[in-house]
Amino acid sequence: MTYRWIEDAATLQTAVAGLEAGQTLYLDTEFMRERTFWPQLALVQVNTGDDIWLIDVLALADRTPLAQLLTGRPLVMHACSEDIEALHVFAGVLPVEVLDTQIAASLCGFDLQCSYQRLVRELAGVELPKDATRTDWLKRPLSAQQLAYARDDVVWLPQLATELRERLSNLGRLGWWQEECERLVASVQHQVAEEDAWKQVKGAGHLGGVALSRLRALAAWRDRMARERDLPRGFIVRDPAMLALAEQAPVKREALVALGVHQSVARRDGDTILALLKEAASQPPPPPLPEPPDATQRGQVKQLRSRVAELASGLGLEPEVLVRRRWLEALVRAPERVPEPMQGWRRDRVARPLQEMLLDD
Repeated sequence: MTYRWIEDAATLQTAVAGLEAGQTLYLDTEFMRERTFWPQLALVQVNTGDDIWLIDVLALADRTPLAQLLTGRPLVMHACSEDIEALHVFAGVLPVEVLDTQIAASLCGFDLQCSYQRLVRELAGVELPKDATRTDWLKRPLSAQQLAYARDDVVWLPQLATELRERLSNLGRLGWWQEECERLVASVQHQVAEEDAWKQVKGAGHLGGVALSRLRALAAWRDRMARERDLPRGFIVRDPAMLALAEQAPVKREALVALGVHQSVARRDGDTILALLKEAASQPPPPPLPEPPDATQRGQVKQLRSRVAELASGLGLEPEVLVRRRWLEALVRAPERVPEPMQGWRRDRVARPLQEMLLDD
């Protein structure tokens, strides 16, 4: 199947105007994020059902037509959480409805991270090459190999979506698919507040008291700098250094480097970091993260996982599709409260049987 290369806003505007209102589009993106905080959108691939467009977003002087393309139309994508974020950052809009074929596949019995290539192989009988996955999508011109790879990423989406929808319909799980996709879009929209950024620091659960106050202040500052400077958080200060700073509270700039802060960051931001550490010491600490499960709770989680395996087998699903371990740990800590992801279609099929096990003990 051939494709149409679109590299200017006027051409894209005309193409979008030719679409029907509410028309389903099959879409993928290529983006880069190795050295930036924000995803750098490089290419948008669209299968309209009749044509394939490869949109060179780097050449668009006006992003409005792309926003119009994404507005008010259902999008079928595969493993699309980061793609949605990249589109949101670039075009400023979120799709109103997304149907993710990876989620659909998992609800049909495939594993949770089933790849597009595997689905195409098993449902369409076609072996796709993977040789362009790690290439530089921001470099122009794109190679013939990259263009073929980009086209293939949407060629088979309509067939996959049709096959998976039929399977889910036969299983009575179309509502499950919609619920999981709505949860996916909501998770992309959710942004962790600066004051809660410390919870994402690996090892934060080992801190308490004034050290946790310092970590909260440092993490909020690091998160703000990462967004403003468009750098990964670890390029500002790495997690191990964050913990060391929070625990040891140095008062001199030269001590920052010894604790793992890069020299350039110590020069540029050293005074700010030291001031944050000093000021945070007078602030009340946030409530600590939940303790890791104790021996009794670990035993309960193990029992629940065995029950989940039985339930999943009865539904023809992989156990991790049905329930994640961290949900079980939350349920063990508070059996009377059902974690949000275990509500909806999972409540009667999974949450209630597990609650009964815990509350009967």
